[in-house]
This record gives sequence, C-alpha cells and structure tokens, in this order.
Amino acid sequence: MTTVTFSEARENLADLLGRVQYGREDVTILKHGKPVAVMISPEAMAHYEALEDAELLKMVQDIYDDPNYDPNDVVSAEEFFAQLRAEDNAE
Repeated sequence: MTTVTFSEARENLADLLGRVQYGREDVTILKHGKPVAVMISPEAMAHYEALEDAELLKMVQDIYDDPNYDPNDVVSAEEFFAQLRAEDNAE
C-alpha cells in the first residue's frame, strides 16, 4: 500500500489513480500525518461490500436460528433507535 500526503495526492492525482486502476495498488492519503482516505479499485470495493453483505446475512441467519426467536415480537421504532444509540454509546 502506498501512503502519500494530501499535498502529494493533489499534485499526483492522475498517477495515483493509474496505480490504483492498473497496478491494483491501494493508496492511503494522510493529512497532518493521519490517514483520512484510502483509494481502492472498484473491484476491491465490490469485494469488501460482498464481505459485509455476507456478514450481515450471517447475523440475520443467527437471529432466525435462535430457538427463542419469535417473528411476532414487535419493537417500536423509538425502542429500536434507543437501543442503537445505547449500543453506539457503549462502544
């Protein structure tokens, strides 16, 4: 993986895009020494999205496989979003 500063990325954008597109190289862009973006090929992005989809599918399947699962259980939108906020705050 190539790492460049924001200024280098701006000055060499065409070259970096070529390296991503044809060289199948990922490029990390730093701003003030910290990573702020990564350039990847569309194929790599599709791969990562497929992995995410498979993970979500497994999570749903795990719910259905739970012997305590009841498809008639109903949760209000307020309860659902409150639970999501609580989980986000716990992280």
